[in-house]
Amino acid sequence: MREYRTEITVEWAHCDAAGIVFYPWFYTWFDQATERLFSANALSYSEMERDFGVSGMPLLETGATFRNACRLGNRLTMASHVSEWGGKTFTVSHALTHADGRPALEGFEKRVWVTPAPDRPAGIRAVPVPEEARARFVD
Repeated sequence: MREYRTEITVEWAHCDAAGIVFYPWFYTWFDQATERLFSANALSYSEMERDFGVSGMPLLETGATFRNACRLGNRLTMASHVSEWGGKTFTVSHALTHADGRPALEGFEKRVWVTPAPDRPAGIRAVPVPEEARARFVD
């Protein structure tokens, strides 16, 4: 299972009045890491559309468990990987750690693989994740 790692330095704009990361930033970082994870495995949005006709990976569920506060100037490492493949869905897990090794938080995003469906109100429909796409995550 391939993993994507990214380094984050907590900046002033990430913090609330108490000087800790305002929680929506973690969800922004999750989304960015998911896109980078898929791109690193030859599944950028343009590659997914070209190779599989995919129009996106909408969120179905997301969550986080906070362990140790992240503050201005903290250096964090985020490790992200697909932790579960379902038929039409998949879960990306994210773990952030402080530079000293303390866990910051664990989070997840459950997403669905969709293609265009002009006959539906939302214009998309869930379809099974192709084995060829899943195989791109295997070493």
